[in-house]
Amino acid sequence: MKKLYCWLVVMMVFAGCASGSQQAVQHFTPSSQNEYHIVVFYETDPPNKKYQSSIEGMKVLLARKNIDAAVTYQKIETDQRNYEELLQVQDQQILVFDYKGIKFNARNIEVLEGMILQVANE
Repeated sequence: MKKLYCWLVVMMVFAGCASGSQQAVQHFTPSSQNEYHIVVFYETDPPNKKYQSSIEGMKVLLARKNIDAAVTYQKIETDQRNYEELLQVQDQQILVFDYKGIKFNARNIEVLEGMILQVANE
């Protein structure tokens, strides 16, 4: 009986952890198929204007393929959530969400540009 009780407690703890991550993903997930949500995570200051301009250029490439894109610059640790724990993100990491969840995960902008160009060329 003790084994069963311990097993149930462990499963409840794992379920609680998974739901926090899932809620974080759902927070950024767009509702329609032809939408992306580009989220750039940062620790202290949002990226500079040149970096933001590169992200805007990717929005233009996606728009040519009739894919709407929203961009969010998200501080990693807020009063409500710690995305480093929930999504295992680091400073300047970029996650791109589609209606299914996380589509792309890039640690630098050049890698993301390559991924976006693949979508734009399909």
